Amino acid sequence: MATITDIARAAEVSISTVSRVLNYDPTLSVTEETKRKIFEAAENLNYTKYKVKQKNRQPVEKKESQTSIGIIQWRLDDEELEDIYYMSIRLGVEKRAAELGYTVVKFSQIDESIAQSVDGLLAIGKFTQETIDKLRNLHPNLCVIGSNFPLNDYDSVNTDFSQATELALQHLLDLGHKKIAFIGAEESKNMYGFRRYKTPTANTFRDIMRSQGLLDEDYFIMRDNSRLDVATGEALTQFALEQWQDELPTAILAANDAFAIGVIHTLKARNIKIPKDISVMGINDISISQYVSPPLSSVKAFTEHMGEAAVDLLAKRIKSPVVAQRIFLSTELVVRDSTGKPRGN
Repeated sequence: MATITDIARAAEVSISTVSRVLNYDPTLSVTEETKRKIFEAAENLNYTKYKVKQKNRQPVEKKESQTSIGIIQWRLDDEELEDIYYMSIRLGVEKRAAELGYTVVKFSQIDESIAQSVDGLLAIGKFTQETIDKLRNLHPNLCVIGSNFPLNDYDSVNTDFSQATELALQHLLDLGHKKIAFIGAEESKNMYGFRRYKTPTANTFRDIMRSQGLLDEDYFIMRDNSRLDVATGEALTQFALEQWQDELPTAILAANDAFAIGVIHTLKARNIKIPKDISVMGINDISISQYVSPPLSSVKAFTEHMGEAAVDLLAKRIKSPVVAQRIFLSTELVVRDSTGKPRGN
């Protein structure tokens, strides 16, 4: 694991600045460029653990002419810093594309001339169905990463968030927690589904807690059409604490790590000790989660591998069109200091 000192050296900034940026310190004033350097350094330094698998990968045969792929991002550059989940996916795409010798063209708005000038398109994020359909009409070679819409005639790569939620909850249940809260948000306009809640994380939480006879609606805090970022996590935790008063849960599962960091900020501001008073669990295990205070227990989504898998799918489609494929990557429990046994045990 890379240390904060390693990240500071790579980003050419102070150790203090790195620590405050990785903890989303709201009192710190630095440029977006500095934040980006720090986040990307953390991503790159912590990705080496999985490089052994890459060495054994068979390279895809390249065309005689330079192959180019276009990347369209759901998050704009400044938005990418609010939750580096999508940054991590993008870096995985760029690394695999470089391995294959592909030229990468990035754009944030649908541009017909750019889309039709490349050999394939990669769309990163939760685009609306209308946007995905436009991209599919612009180019036959399309792979979508992180879409919540059903597979039509394009390739897609996702993380198995139902499994991630099950791993997170099982960890908390094994520790002895019964009063477990969920704090999350859904960008509903970008979601597909007929259930009240659209994300696998929310529905899996409700299904498992109901099956255990532990679902308490007062401990299920969800905001519609809102971002899953640190600031929203802080606001929803403040709202939840006002609602709960003295009936606090013993653990909180946040919808993602950015939300979990917001939860931690708010609990610490109220002098609620983590994990002594309340355990906090995240999902995604973004690279900065190990540097949060306390280090965050989470479930790892292999974001860089999502990006790499998408490039490989697109490479196959460019070479020889096949039946559309959907890939779901597994997840892995990562236990750190933010979770422990329920208070009183």
